[in-house]
Amino acid sequence: MKKTICAVAAFLLSTYGYSQCACCAGAGTGAANGDYNNGILTLNKNQFVLETYADYRKINQNLEPVTDVTEEEAPLTSMLIQSLGVRYGITKSITVSALLPYVFLNTDTGNDSGFGDLMLLGTFNAYTKNNFSLALQAGIELPTGIQKDANFDNTTVVVGSGSYDPMAGIILSKRWDKITLQGNALYKHTTKGFHDNYYGSISIQNLSLSYNIKGGNAFCALPSDDKSDKAKSASSTLGWAVFGGYYGEWLDMLEEDGEVDHDSGYYLGYATLGNNISYKKWSFPLTLSLPVIQNMNGEQNTGGFRLRLGIIKSF
Repeated sequence: MKKTICAVAAFLLSTYGYSQCACCAGAGTGAANGDYNNGILTLNKNQFVLETYADYRKINQNLEPVTDVTEEEAPLTSMLIQSLGVRYGITKSITVSALLPYVFLNTDTGNDSGFGDLMLLGTFNAYTKNNFSLALQAGIELPTGIQKDANFDNTTVVVGSGSYDPMAGIILSKRWDKITLQGNALYKHTTKGFHDNYYGSISIQNLSLSYNIKGGNAFCALPSDDKSDKAKSASSTLGWAVFGGYYGEWLDMLEEDGEVDHDSGYYLGYATLGNNISYKKWSFPLTLSLPVIQNMNGEQNTGGFRLRLGIIKSF
């Protein structure tokens, strides 16, 4: 059976964290899953952030592996996504960001690598009161990545889609002293790309809870009128927080060469656990995600654990 076309994963940058989305054609969907879960949805005015993430994803080979790629495309055994992005606070309520991923793909018959599609995102803080914040998102994925038949013809991976894909979502957060609850939902509408292929629209949902063990939010100011909060943030040089939660991801079935692939599309649910160390204007989040729900269409290799390390610098 033809395996699912796996996605290159990426993270649309915003202040609240990053998704673990795996989707087709380099499609990126941003979601707060606790990488930097502090209740901050937008940057301060004129604040600039540079960041990079390394995301390793294991693919469970529960189906018989493909060894002859002349007969069938070889499925992934694992992937590593290295992403580089920037964020900028236009005002205290509007943050814009950009992300470009580079992907390393591993199969039983060989490896490949290449750039994914460029992702742009705007986050708009619509409401803040009593340590509760709500923000809206809008973005687009631009077709700058490598298409499948360029150098990935023997694998089930699409790095570049060739399509312009709009996204929209909502984020909310609530803080109680050292505890922050944060959640979001986002939908990316995938349009037809290279050779009129359709690589699947995607929807994500996320909820996470973080606990600040030490220090304030040294990374940036809190969205609060509480002067004690602001003083704590300004004086802290070392911060330590832990977090956990749930991340859900739905992918539509794919269509290649005018035919729907019935062994594609799924709903995946991950339990997430992480740790974030911050020092002055640096932040180092580490996230482990384990699959708890894997509802897949047809016969597909299932997802394994995901491990991501980030380095974030604010200017």
